[in-house]
Amino acid sequence: MISGKYFEEQRERVKNKLYSKQKHSAFGNASELANWYIEQLKKHDCKCYYCKTSIFDINKLIDAKKLKTRAVRGEGKRGPVLEIDKNDDSYVPKNCVLACYYCNNDKSYTSSKEDYLKYFGGNRKKYFESLLVKITEK
Repeated sequence: MISGKYFEEQRERVKNKLYSKQKHSAFGNASELANWYIEQLKKHDCKCYYCKTSIFDINKLIDAKKLKTRAVRGEGKRGPVLEIDKNDDSYVPKNCVLACYYCNNDKSYTSSKEDYLKYFGGNRKKYFESLLVKITEK
């Protein structure tokens, strides 16, 4: 069961640190983007749209040093939270999904969300599951 505290932390992060009027105007405002983000988290049980891996399992792999993160401007890093992936050149709610950094970075602009889901998501899930087995065997 995912705590309400996690959802509130994510709501505040998206509203205060992620929202960009230039990029996310189709969502309305920062609060509406944050609400959309939380709805997506709940709808998909905090799992990546592509690989269906829980962000909590991804964080276990990051903590166990099985996955690397990437630093971004300021004090942030990519990896520990689900990211908003757009399927075209604009952030429009109907074209966006929540994706782990690893799928989002890999998919980038190379394929549609449908193709990435169909051809690559399942294999990434298998890879993550194999890493989780390794850290639980210790």
